[in-house]
Amino acid sequence: MLQLAMHYYDKKGMGEGLDYRYIFNPGSDGELWLYHVKDKQPYRSLAEIKSYHNQKFPYDISGYLKLHAVLEPDYYETMDSTSYNRFGLSSWDSTRFGHASEERLQKYLESDMHVSKQYDSGRIYLLAQGRQSLEESSAGIPQSLPEIGFILNTQSIKYFSYNLYFKGVNFWKETGQDGMRYDLNPNLFFSYGRLFNITQKVGIRETAYFLDEPAEYDDRFIYDLDTTLTTKLIKKYPSLIHIIEPSLEYTYIPYVEQDEVPFFDSTDFIPKTSKITYALANRVSGLGPNKLETRFRLSQSYSLLNTKDPFTPLLAEATISDDTLDLSVNASYDIDNSILNDLIGSAKLKGRKAFVEVGKSLRRSTDLDQYTVEAGIYRPLDLIKMSIPLELRGKIWYDANSGRLQELNVTSSYKKQCWGYSVTYDQRPDEYQIIFAVEFTGLGTFSLGRI
Repeated sequence: MLQLAMHYYDKKGMGEGLDYRYIFNPGSDGELWLYHVKDKQPYRSLAEIKSYHNQKFPYDISGYLKLHAVLEPDYYETMDSTSYNRFGLSSWDSTRFGHASEERLQKYLESDMHVSKQYDSGRIYLLAQGRQSLEESSAGIPQSLPEIGFILNTQSIKYFSYNLYFKGVNFWKETGQDGMRYDLNPNLFFSYGRLFNITQKVGIRETAYFLDEPAEYDDRFIYDLDTTLTTKLIKKYPSLIHIIEPSLEYTYIPYVEQDEVPFFDSTDFIPKTSKITYALANRVSGLGPNKLETRFRLSQSYSLLNTKDPFTPLLAEATISDDTLDLSVNASYDIDNSILNDLIGSAKLKGRKAFVEVGKSLRRSTDLDQYTVEAGIYRPLDLIKMSIPLELRGKIWYDANSGRLQELNVTSSYKKQCWGYSVTYDQRPDEYQIIFAVEFTGLGTFSLGRI
């Protein structure tokens, strides 16, 4: 599938985009997205590339390639997301590239090459990872070139089980100290009980550093202890099943001197921990024709260390779903300051021919306070004894902080067996676009133009 696009920006000029998505065979597929625009103020070129390729090989070997880079570090501050709503990039899991609306909030971009060999009991892998900073020069950003790892899956022997992972990374930087790090982490578990289950874990971790510029050797040994108590209460009714799952967990990690250890990533600093985590989960599964599924979970931790704010934010997760309604809420509440830190919620009413969805996103750390409203009519559209293969969709983004509309998007698409077309109108505060596209099944989709 190929799409070519031409954009006109009144403050920048012409922009060109290419989206090529391919499937060579069931074990080989990928996508390439390229975008370029000439910025007039200041005069420069802005460009973005996103690409991924998945490949399966014989003998249970698989790999993937991910490429994500921009020509200027302030690309997303200037352009926001230019790949949002693309055919493949928008439908893949958000962890691959991040949510489109949050690309401008990223600190750096990652490009990976990963190859792994799967075994019955674990896997080995080879990873090369490069990072591009979006805040400053990338000269001081550590690049993993390469990383080699071995993962032993959890193996069980009656009440006992164990797992292990080993990882060796060569960190390279243009400026600053680099070197190699070896990290070994075996874990031993003991689990007993059915009505009330207790699981105890003992983990040890040895991390060794062989550094350059200047040449030196450092190492760190640390252990962690974890005890979890869980139970599950189940009640079956004629029309539903109700499950309650409380849990209580204690985690302990001692203090270890780490001032002499270099910092390449989060592995290099493990803080002293002594905390209790408690959680309560409620699930209801319907047995009737509506296929009702609900889940509600509360969780929080309390630190036993001498800290000013021992309580972590209270996390709440709730979902309700059936044939006519999807409701989802995820929230984080700071009980020490009595303030809601994060909230992501949506409610969707589903009909046989149409849907309506409202959403709310709040994130105080990034000053995000946004509402969304989306509605659509599914194809075919029935009009006076006529059935037209037409679909209509519209979405509004509203910024509560500025009190103005962020974006309006309206799309209509017409599709027959072997061809179709779509018209999209997209408006933002400082510009608008009109997009015409024609699709031929088996040949791809070609954008005729944008205004």
